[in-house]
Amino acid sequence: MKKSFVCTVVMLSALGIPQSSLFAEETAPYGISEGNEELLLSGLNNLKSQELDSALSDLQELTERRPDFRLAQLVYADILAAQAQGAPLSHKRGDHQQKIEGLISEAKVRLLMEMDKPSADMLPADMLTLSPDQKHIIIVDTRLSRLFLFENQNGIPVLVKDYYASYGRGGTGKEVEGDLKTPLGVYFTTSRLEDENLPSRYGSGALPINYPNVWDERLGRTGYGIWLHGSPVETYSRPPKASEGCISLTNPDFIELDNLINYENTPVLVGHNVRWIQKADWLEQKKRFTNLVERWASDWESLDHQRYIDNYSQNFDDGKRKYSQYSSYKKRVNSSKKFVDVDLQNLSIYRYPDNPNLVVATFQQDYKSNNLSGSSVKRQYWTFDQGRWRIAYEGKPSKGRP
Repeated sequence: MKKSFVCTVVMLSALGIPQSSLFAEETAPYGISEGNEELLLSGLNNLKSQELDSALSDLQELTERRPDFRLAQLVYADILAAQAQGAPLSHKRGDHQQKIEGLISEAKVRLLMEMDKPSADMLPADMLTLSPDQKHIIIVDTRLSRLFLFENQNGIPVLVKDYYASYGRGGTGKEVEGDLKTPLGVYFTTSRLEDENLPSRYGSGALPINYPNVWDERLGRTGYGIWLHGSPVETYSRPPKASEGCISLTNPDFIELDNLINYENTPVLVGHNVRWIQKADWLEQKKRFTNLVERWASDWESLDHQRYIDNYSQNFDDGKRKYSQYSSYKKRVNSSKKFVDVDLQNLSIYRYPDNPNLVVATFQQDYKSNNLSGSSVKRQYWTFDQGRWRIAYEGKPSKGRP
């Protein structure tokens, strides 16, 4: 038994949350037949209730099931030490202090999730419109160190899984290569990297996301290789801030997630404090934002240039043309049209969780006029500009770099 282990009682008091709310009565007890995290929380609940035999039973099963679950090992070892010595170990600084502080942080966010878990009738406010071809949507809340997996059920997001997740040890809000931060925003998975082709620190595989996207590049953000991946093979879970900027799950959780989603086009919304709203409010905002993009298409079909160009921000820049150049170009092109038909398919709209004034719309555009027709995938970034939503970027989706 290493004397540098901090005792469980000290650990719980270090969480910064009143113990009365850590284990509220409305938190249902978890049976030992349930998952790993449920066993941990059951053990902590029993420990709080001074039911040491039950706590030991839960934690013994958990440590036998997952010998690499460091947080469970810490709590289990400390209870055994307290029983053997008749008193808890003292809080001493030592070679393992940094590791212990990481475990305390992990316990804190796992318990915080139990307190702040959204009710069944709440939905993330930043999922505005779901495309029929996107079967799952991922929300990452770094405040809770949590990944939420939603299933698209006839255009309504339904929560099907949630997982503990680590993120960048530099924090959030990635700006430059090497800052060890996790980017905040709306991203999409682009591919899958097999575990046998990766260093062991990535665990059971990796799903790259399209950071930097065109908006990141517009803002001068650098870096690459932001992935959603497993954990190092020698450990079960990691402290909340442990990666080099990626989002890291336990290996069993990553394998489960990987088997559920389509790795080629799953939205990944990353925020530090995700906002949840009632389903009725969500349906109302879905209608509003869907109408926003459909109105843009209708204004284009009208062949009224002013009506059309009013949908674009003075800060518009697609990498080839800024606003005035784009306005002149579209005025010249559309003046030769006798008619324009624009049909939108597979429309999705998502808002940046930490920037409510930035929205990303993606859709398949089927275009027809008297002298041209074609189909393509288009992505638009809308900003709230001068009292209304306007397009600041429009172009093809970027794939990012692995």
